[in-house]
Amino acid sequence: MEEGKIKNTITRSFELQDYKIDGTELSGFWADLQSKEELVVEVNYSPESKETFSPEETENLIRQVCRKCDSFEAKLPENIKCEVTFKNFEKKVYKTGQSDFKLEPKKLEELQAAYRFYVEYYV
Repeated sequence: MEEGKIKNTITRSFELQDYKIDGTELSGFWADLQSKEELVVEVNYSPESKETFSPEETENLIRQVCRKCDSFEAKLPENIKCEVTFKNFEKKVYKTGQSDFKLEPKKLEELQAAYRFYVEYYV
């Protein structure tokens, strides 16, 4: 990309392995390019070697998903943003850099997260 140019479209996603988190399996993965300005990637995380996540493991997994979203956004052009909707938690949304984000952890068979990449403004 040329210096000083800002992208107004979503042209790619990250690779499947970029969404993986240690201790989990991807039990579902869907990518939907809603428009040239919006991409939604839904990922279901299941425990790697047992039936459920404990509340403590769920809390840790939520933090890791939020950090992953922050990391994705840091690798994108400045006007392309990332946020995550936690479907198991009344569709609460984490926006990158949101320091006060908190969910009440609970026992889960899988954590359903929807990463949303979108163009914040046009130039």
